[in-house]
Amino acid sequence: MPDRTRLTSALAPHRWVLEPALALALFLAWLVSGLPFDLTASLAVLFYCAGVAVSRVLPGVALGLTWFAVLAELTESGIMPAPYRVISAVAVLIALFGLASHGGPVARWLGFTSGLLWAPAMAYLFTVRGEIKFPQLGPVIGGYYTSQGVGLLLMSLLLAVVFVTAWLLGYLVARQRATATQGSSVLVWLASSGGVAVTPEDPDRAGLVHRLTRRQLGFDVGGAVAFVAFCLVTDLPLALSDGGRSTYVVLMIFAVAVALRRMSPVVSLALAWLAAVLQMVTGHNILVSDIGVLIVLYATAAYGDRVVRYAGLISAGVGAFVAALYLSLTSALSQGYFDLLSTSFTSFALQFAFLFVVSATVLGLSWVLGLLMRTWRNARFSRHAQIAAEIDRNRAEQDVVVEQERTRIARDMHDVVAHSLAVVIAQADGARYARHGDPEAVDEALKTIASTARSALGDVRVLLAELRQSQPEGPQPSLADIEQTVEQIRAAGLDVVLERSGEFAGLGSAQQIAGYRIVQEALTNALRHGDTSLPATVGLAEVGRDAGGPGIHITVRNTMKTQPQEPSSTGSVPRIGHGLPGMRERAALAGGTLSAGATGGEFLVSAFLPAGAGAAA
Repeated sequence: MPDRTRLTSALAPHRWVLEPALALALFLAWLVSGLPFDLTASLAVLFYCAGVAVSRVLPGVALGLTWFAVLAELTESGIMPAPYRVISAVAVLIALFGLASHGGPVARWLGFTSGLLWAPAMAYLFTVRGEIKFPQLGPVIGGYYTSQGVGLLLMSLLLAVVFVTAWLLGYLVARQRATATQGSSVLVWLASSGGVAVTPEDPDRAGLVHRLTRRQLGFDVGGAVAFVAFCLVTDLPLALSDGGRSTYVVLMIFAVAVALRRMSPVVSLALAWLAAVLQMVTGHNILVSDIGVLIVLYATAAYGDRVVRYAGLISAGVGAFVAALYLSLTSALSQGYFDLLSTSFTSFALQFAFLFVVSATVLGLSWVLGLLMRTWRNARFSRHAQIAAEIDRNRAEQDVVVEQERTRIARDMHDVVAHSLAVVIAQADGARYARHGDPEAVDEALKTIASTARSALGDVRVLLAELRQSQPEGPQPSLADIEQTVEQIRAAGLDVVLERSGEFAGLGSAQQIAGYRIVQEALTNALRHGDTSLPATVGLAEVGRDAGGPGIHITVRNTMKTQPQEPSSTGSVPRIGHGLPGMRERAALAGGTLSAGATGGEFLVSAFLPAGAGAAA
């Protein structure tokens, strides 16, 4: 694969040589084949070859040269051999492909219209002015037998299918080149412009050739083989008749179309059209192998991109019209070539209308079934994508919950460590000053330090256990533990007055923990930043529905230290710690509110925590 990539990269700047080489090959084929040398025919061949040579670099000029070549052929009077006509038809195919692949929007659609006009002109050159002749049967209309007119019509249809297919392949190559996936197929690589940046035109685009898994490829090829076997068994009497060779050819083309229906729906559609027109040209009516048309139309809707889907829908409509017209004409001709201007025209029209409705229904139903299968497949993919998105969302929510839990644990760790260290520092400082005057106070301080540190160590172990599993190994603090916290603060040197009012049985565990942490943090801040010579007050009061709903009202007051009046020399904004934001967040998570601030020389923390239904809100 790396060698192939290196080779294609080296050849990429020289892709423009492809069309001149094809033009030279056509010109040499004309010279070597020994075809008659005529001035008009030679001029037409030169125009054809020139149009092929410049179809990549000058698509508009190629269109004009091809028109000159077709007109030159129409003006000649002699009958040219079939190989000459084949060379001209191949030149028109290459020119149409180049126009659709490299031309702008105007040149591209002019090429499409020109292809439809070139088809009857080339059919006229093949049949009337060429070696292909049809039986002279039926009534004469305008100097031509009816059978000749039907043959010319079928030949025009055949060439129109071939020309439109070449144009459609070129158009799809241009669309795929715009997707920057030029190396996906050899055809796209050969037809690419050699590195010219093209803006994507269509968000609903698919590759010209789809990649299939081995199972899908084996299933498609096996299905084509089974299709051939079934058609051979069913059409065996017809295959053994005089027209058996054409029956085999039609069957093989349909089989290839069925095998390629998922790999390349547009190529499959082109082959199906070719087989259907060849079937009509060779005089066959309805064959079992025509089931391949239904399979291909289903595939264009189920596996093709937007352009291929629309091409399949148009093919269903046009195919229904052509099939109804062909079957009606063959039926009329088989009944004695009646004059269409006679009274039998009414029955012909009714037969055509009936066959058109039936054909359109059958072909359209195949296309609609493919579209429904495509819709169901897209819905299934969307459902899988939605499930995957929901799984990702659940994982993200779980990550958010884990992060929030870790944040809560970190906040608890801060509360425990900050409170315990504040008590330990205060006791240590007091013991250091009192060790000479009051040795018993030193012993009491050391006991307080030991109990505080031991309690903090137990709380830290519980919090660390929460980091490893969802449920903690130890009990969570509640409002009943506030008295122990108050005793620790008193032992640290700050007198605390605890006031209780009412019962707090209606509070949930979240409100119990939040209330305990709020009181603990407020007393720790009072010990660290307040005036310890004056007592602090802690109030726990049960409130009823008159005060905004059942719950508990917590107030913590302490006297502030005297702050210096002169401004700070640094001019920096005071640092905000985790204490006050943590208390507000705890109150909010418990469904309550909290306010904190200085009022008249005191620092007041006031919180409300709801109970019962209020907590859930």
